[in-house]
Amino acid sequence: MRVSTKVLGAVVAAVGLASAGPALAQSSPPFGYWSTADGGERLLIQANATCSLADQYGRPTTSGSCSWNASYAGGILTIMSSQLYKPAPVYFNVIWVNQNCITVDGDVFYRLQ
Repeated sequence: MRVSTKVLGAVVAAVGLASAGPALAQSSPPFGYWSTADGGERLLIQANATCSLADQYGRPTTSGSCSWNASYAGGILTIMSSQLYKPAPVYFNVIWVNQNCITVDGDVFYRLQ
């Protein structure tokens, strides 16, 4: 059986369109030092997989090894907190606003220079 080039071209195009979906980019971790506008909370996320969340006086409220589970607009930052009775994961929902601003569980943090 012979297939015309028009039919074959249409089949190839249809298969190509069916498999071509939007590529969803994964957000990179927000490495750096971040603070709320009033300085009440400070977040340090380091490339060596250690993180800390501190109060306005610099006392860590959560710190330890951390990991990043990316999504298209941010991700989940997990810190294995050593401030608890025994080390336990603490989860933070992080959303990128722009390169110098993120939200962490709804609180706005700005990159410190």
